[in-house]
Amino acid sequence: MIIALAIVTILYSLLILAFCYNWRDDDKPVPCIPVEDAPLVSVIVAFRNESANLNALIDSLLAQTYKKCEFVFVNDHSDDDSLSVAKSYNDSRIKVIDSPDEVSGKKAALRFGYEKSHGDILYFTDADCILGNNCIETLVSRMRFENCAMMCGPVRYSDSKGFFSGIVQLEFLSLTGTGAAGFFMGRPFMCNGANFAVERKVYAEADLNKKYSSGDDVFLLHYADKKYKVGFAQSVDCIVETKAPENLAEFFAQRVRWASKAGGYKNLFAIFVSAIVFLMAVALLVAFVMGCIQPLYFLVFACLFFMKNAVDMYFIVYVLHFYRCGRLWWATIPLTIVHPLYIVSVVLASLVYRPKWKGRKIKA
Repeated sequence: MIIALAIVTILYSLLILAFCYNWRDDDKPVPCIPVEDAPLVSVIVAFRNESANLNALIDSLLAQTYKKCEFVFVNDHSDDDSLSVAKSYNDSRIKVIDSPDEVSGKKAALRFGYEKSHGDILYFTDADCILGNNCIETLVSRMRFENCAMMCGPVRYSDSKGFFSGIVQLEFLSLTGTGAAGFFMGRPFMCNGANFAVERKVYAEADLNKKYSSGDDVFLLHYADKKYKVGFAQSVDCIVETKAPENLAEFFAQRVRWASKAGGYKNLFAIFVSAIVFLMAVALLVAFVMGCIQPLYFLVFACLFFMKNAVDMYFIVYVLHFYRCGRLWWATIPLTIVHPLYIVSVVLASLVYRPKWKGRKIKA
């Protein structure tokens, strides 16, 4: 038993240390695309009951320094004022369309938006996001400069105060950080649907696994990585802010939705990372429970806990430095305490629990 626990801990530690070793902070700027050579970028957003957030998103899109854009907003059967908000803007680049009855759900709505778009490059973000003014220009310029068919970017939660918000923010930054590190290792396995661009032909031919409600971003990445060059724009100009879960129930449901798509992964590194993170959490819980039966295992638990959190802290230094979020250091202590139980409970719940999103139960 002790040998098995030690092997899991060593594998986990080596994985996180590999993330640290390959980490890049803020890449040097790349040349902007000349206006005459700039491709048309179709910004595609699916929205459902987002009347409180759409104004901020649209304002940030209209303020983009990259001007050769069309903005395709797909109304996914909203029953609030979202459609009126989207249509209230007088800009010829904005196209607002309704999903037909047979098109339901975010993934289907995004595909419908793609069919109504015309850009050579598709840029995707979410209805509750805010983009920095240089976001699309930086992402597309880096995409062209590095000759990538798909370029992903960093995402963080909007600043908010409070104990719960700080822990959630740090946990999310650690997720986005590991996803970015995978790109730097040449093993991309995770990205965020709130901030990525892809060539039209790649999206057209990709298998996004319709069996799952979510995962349009990750399944697309896994497909693109097999046939094309993909990249990550590690630049502060590319950071997109999104709304954080407001309470524990919303946070748990969101993480269960994300975990539920893991069963559809075909990317071996994504499977390995998911498995080793889960097994590390299980190892800690097993060592603790065994310690209640046989006190020797409390020493084993202490060793595992120390090793895991030592490498985690080392990695978090890099992530917090990039995001300029050093103030969140205090949240590392409560997060390390609850993290093993949180990981195991989310994974187990994803096997049997299907939370609702926007009034619909997810498929998995």
